[in-house]
Amino acid sequence: MRLLSMSALWWMLLGAIIIFFYLLKLKRNRRVMPSVMLWQRAMEELEANAPFKKLRRSLLLLLQLLALAAIVFTLARPLVTTRALASGNTIIIIDSTASMSARDESGSSRLDRAKQLAREMVDGLSRDDRAAVIESSSRVTVRSSLTSDRAALASAINEIRETDAAGNLTDALRLAEQMAKAERDAAIIIISDGANASGDSISSRDSYQTGASNSVEPRNVGLRFVRVGRRADNVAATALNARPTQSGNREMFASIANFGERERTLGVELRVDGRLVDARTVTVAANDRAGLVFDALPETGGLAELKLAVDDDLASDNVAYAFLPDARRIRIGVASDNSFLLQALAVNPDFDARKITSSTNLSDYDCVVVEGASSAGLIENARAALAINPADSSGLWQTTGEINQPQISFVDRAHLINSFLNYSDVHIESATRREAAPFLKPIVASGNDGLIFAGEDARRRVVMIGFDLAQSDLPLKIEFPILLANSIAWLAGRDALASEKVVRAGQPATIRTNGASAIVTTPSGETEEVAARDGAAIFADTLRAGLYQVKDGAPFAASLLNESESNTAPRDSIKTRAGEVTGQAETFNSEREVWRWIALIALAVLSFEWWVYHRKIAA
Repeated sequence: MRLLSMSALWWMLLGAIIIFFYLLKLKRNRRVMPSVMLWQRAMEELEANAPFKKLRRSLLLLLQLLALAAIVFTLARPLVTTRALASGNTIIIIDSTASMSARDESGSSRLDRAKQLAREMVDGLSRDDRAAVIESSSRVTVRSSLTSDRAALASAINEIRETDAAGNLTDALRLAEQMAKAERDAAIIIISDGANASGDSISSRDSYQTGASNSVEPRNVGLRFVRVGRRADNVAATALNARPTQSGNREMFASIANFGERERTLGVELRVDGRLVDARTVTVAANDRAGLVFDALPETGGLAELKLAVDDDLASDNVAYAFLPDARRIRIGVASDNSFLLQALAVNPDFDARKITSSTNLSDYDCVVVEGASSAGLIENARAALAINPADSSGLWQTTGEINQPQISFVDRAHLINSFLNYSDVHIESATRREAAPFLKPIVASGNDGLIFAGEDARRRVVMIGFDLAQSDLPLKIEFPILLANSIAWLAGRDALASEKVVRAGQPATIRTNGASAIVTTPSGETEEVAARDGAAIFADTLRAGLYQVKDGAPFAASLLNESESNTAPRDSIKTRAGEVTGQAETFNSEREVWRWIALIALAVLSFEWWVYHRKIAA
C-alpha cells in the first residue's frame, strides 16, 4: 500500500495534543474534611488528574486516537494493490495497425486479444470508475470518451477493426495525455505489440521508441503498456519499384525480408494487369532478405502485382503493387509547318512525331496534332487530337467572335494538362471566341471566354488551343513544351500518375472522374461512394491492402510495404521521456484508493466513542 498525500501524516501530531489534555490536572478548591471515607471516589479522580502521572487505561483515549488515525489516513489517500486491470479514470489505447493482424495468438489475431483484454478492463471497473477507448492506426479515432457506461465502452471496443495500415502511437499518446490532464487520478493503458516503431532493423528489437514529444510525465499521468503477441514468424515484400533501363525498357526490383527465426523457401509471382509475366522460387535465410529483378516486362506497362506464396503470421504483406509505366514512345501524327511546334515535339525522347496529310491512315497513331485550317477532316477521324487555332468542326466548336488582348484570369489547376504550368507571364494579342461542345471544358480562360479547352466523350479525348500561336509569346516560353508534353500524355492515356495508381495502405487515393461521384469497391467487397470535385474524388478508406475497383474508371491498389509493421516481433517495453515502461503479456496489478472505507471506519469509531462517553456520564 502507498499513500498519494504523504504530507497528510503530519496531522498525526494531533494525537500528542489529545494525550496532553489527558495528562493535565484539573484545578479544584481545597476543603478540610474530618474524614475521607465518604470521598474515596473523589480522591481517585483527583489522583487520575494529577499532572504527568502515568496514564491509566482509558477506552475514550484509545477511541479518540484511533479515530484521529483513521481521519489522517483518509486525508493521505491510501492506495492498495489489486488484480484489477484498470481503475479510476482510464484511457485505453488499442493499437490496430497492420502488425496487430498477425495470427500468433492461439490462431486468432493480436487485435482480437487486445480487444478481449480491453473488455476485461471494462468489466473490472467499479461503479465510480470511468474509461475511454482510443483506436490508433494510420489515424487516431476516439471510439468512446470517458464514461462509466460499460455497454457503450463494449460497443466502442467492438467497432475497432483490423487494418493493413502502418502507424505509431505518437498522436494517440498526445491525445490521451490531453484527455488525462483534465481528469484527476487518470491513467493511460496501451494495448499493443509495440511493433510499429520507425527505423526497425531486420533483426528483432526489444523496445519501442515513441519519441520525446509524445512521452508522458508519470507524476501527472500513469502510463502502462500491456503487450500482446507471442512470436515473429513472418515473410514480407518490403519494396517493389519500377525503373527505366539504358535500353529504354522497364524493369522491376523487389525486396523480400524474412523476419522469422528459420529459413523459408517460397514461390513468387509477378503479374501485370492480371497477366502472369514471371514466377520463381526464392529461399530467404532467417533474419535476412533477398532482392529480385524482373526484366521480362510488357512494354505496355500497367498495374504490377507481386504475390508471395507463403504461410506466415501476417498475410497483408504477402502482396505488393507498383505502377509500371508504358515503355513505348507515343506515336504522334503532326499536320503543321510551325517550326516552334515541330521542334518542341522532336526534342522529347518519349515522342515519335511524324508529318501526316489528309490521306494518312490515322489508326497507326496514338494522337494527332493539327494547326489552323489543316485540321479539317483530321480531327474527326483521329483517336485523340490536339487542335491549335482550328477551323470550325461540326459537333466540337463553332466560331462566335474575336477577343482582343485577352488576360488569363482562370486556370484549372486540378487538370493534369496544367501541371507545372504558370501562365502569368504569357501574353496573347488576339484569340477566337468559340462555342464548344458540352464535354469540352475550359481549363484556361479569360473571364467567361475559354482559351484552352479539354475533355473526352465516349470515343476519345480532345484538347483545343483557341488562339494562333503566332499571335502570342507562348512558343517563346518554357511553358510551351511542358504544355505540349502534358497535353499529348493526357491524350494518349499516359497521364496516369504512379501516386494515383498505387498508394500505401492508410493513405488517401485520388480518383479522376468526370462524374459527380466515384463508386469504389474495396478488397473486402464493400462498396463506397465518394463525392468528386473539379474532376477528382479523394478516397481515404484505404485501410486494407489489395485492389480497389472503380466503377467506370481505372482501378488502384494499396500496399503495406513497411518493414516496421512486417517485423512482428513483440517488443518488451516502450521508451518514454520519463523512462522505460515494461510491457506485461497478460495482466498487471492495479492500485485503487480506499479512503472511503477508512473514512467510514473513522465515522464508526467516533460514533462508538460518543456512545461510550455518554454512557459513562449517565453512570
